[in-house]
Amino acid sequence: MQRRNIAPLGVALVALVGGCVADSGDGGILVLRNVVADATCSTIGNAAEPTHSHGSLDLLLGNGYLFIAQMRSRITALVGQEDQRTIITSGANVDIAFPGSTLFSDTELADLKTSALTHFKSPFTQAIFPNGGVSDGFFDLIPGELVRRIAAKSDLSKLNQIEAVATFTIVGDMSGETVTSQPFSYAVTIGNELTVNILGTCPLAKATMVRTGYACNAAQDGEVDCCATRKSDTDRSIVPGSLSCPAIVSM
Repeated sequence: MQRRNIAPLGVALVALVGGCVADSGDGGILVLRNVVADATCSTIGNAAEPTHSHGSLDLLLGNGYLFIAQMRSRITALVGQEDQRTIITSGANVDIAFPGSTLFSDTELADLKTSALTHFKSPFTQAIFPNGGVSDGFFDLIPGELVRRIAAKSDLSKLNQIEAVATFTIVGDMSGETVTSQPFSYAVTIGNELTVNILGTCPLAKATMVRTGYACNAAQDGEVDCCATRKSDTDRSIVPGSLSCPAIVSM
């Protein structure tokens, strides 16, 4: 965190006028963790919520990765000044890298960046109240189009994975002043049949119990039971149009 050096007279002036005694620039927002939503894809903005320390994302569904950032305000405010010291976020500035991977060439990586797939702003709006207020903000950390580009470059006839590391900074506004978070890095393993569990061809037998996956996105951070037709016994690739998640079950 960077703090501004303020002379004693400046401190007194800030206290009299704004009631803010914490840095309101870099580090005014503290990103704590990736929150796990409940069965309705809702959160409560509470420090006791369950969290993910590492993500998983399945290539077969082609969805992006949803991040739920738990954020705490590092801004302090005197009584009566809370509204002026409330942060309203505008989004997260995201950069994605693939450490140690040779899946994409340097030229392809440059194209992904200029196409705003590995370097972009993911917009979301959330209020974060001062004096230690905690809020949860939902935003797309990995775009679906990037996942589809990875799938197109991958050999889906066998199991394979790639590690993506997304680093982001959340940006907000506080009474016309820009407020940012510290950089936060989060790793996501992307591969085929990571969260997708194929039970057989569609439809499955009557009364088959089917898991529906993570409520916010079946492609990530959980298990979803699906049905599909594979191309052959030795080729795990899915026949186009045959995948259904959650699985279809006979009536």
